Amino acid sequence: MAETDHPLKRFVALAAPDVAAWLLEQPVRAVTTRQGELTAQPDPLDSDLVLFVTLDTGHEVILHLEFQGPGSKKPMPTRMLDYQTRLALIYRDLPITSVVWYLGGAGARDAGIHERVNHTGQPALAWRYQVIRLWQVDAEVLLALQRPALLALIGQTRIREPEPILTQAVQQLMKGTEGETQARLLAELLLLCPDEELAAMAEQIITRDYGMPETPMMRKLREEGREEGREEGREEAELNLLVKLLTRRCGPLSAETIVQVQRLDHHQRLALAEALLDFSGATDLNQWLAREQPASEN
Repeated sequence: MAETDHPLKRFVALAAPDVAAWLLEQPVRAVTTRQGELTAQPDPLDSDLVLFVTLDTGHEVILHLEFQGPGSKKPMPTRMLDYQTRLALIYRDLPITSVVWYLGGAGARDAGIHERVNHTGQPALAWRYQVIRLWQVDAEVLLALQRPALLALIGQTRIREPEPILTQAVQQLMKGTEGETQARLLAELLLLCPDEELAAMAEQIITRDYGMPETPMMRKLREEGREEGREEGREEAELNLLVKLLTRRCGPLSAETIVQVQRLDHHQRLALAEALLDFSGATDLNQWLAREQPASEN
């Protein structure tokens, strides 16, 4: 999900209170965001966002968010089981609500309710999470929430009449936000429009109705977001190719070995790609990784 992953994380960090109140369906007092590794050695797992939400009641809860577009290599239900298990082990005393945001037609068959059975067919393991298919959400529903910050997502929703819908979305954003936050949300709205014509229409409305040309900040965010998406795609392709070459040379790789390769930086991966030409099997690979591991962990 390279094209939207980074913008969505930025958006949620920017609009966290509105996002939390919307998804939890109750007022919130404060939100802190966390993004990164759910550590469970030797196989750490990267989550998209973990929000620690203080409700108006004073209780703290975890709101775990994952964003998924088309083309996931590992089924989302399996990933969510892993995420939720690790969150439950790390934060044993906090209630956890997990939500998957599907984009671009993804997730059509995922209801968010899953189980595994034993040999008698009885449920032995069950887990669930909330599913939001943004591509099925009517834009009017998002407008009706009267939470201007959320309207940066409008381009990901189902829009039947683009011009009036985008006009209302921009109007709410302009009236309900200000300053740097407003500029950032407008930039995210443009960046999160997957359709270039839709993005151009939204930009025209901003310029035409509010005399607001694209600010340097908006331009910078859009350029950075596109570059982040391209870079993430390049890194993923690079890693996939390296794993294929290693598998061909050394045989099937263990999960631990793949994690070690994933932790290598760009220069280490290039060095490994060159070194593998002299490998005769898995022993050579393990020895190479053992030498490089200290450097990759610093």
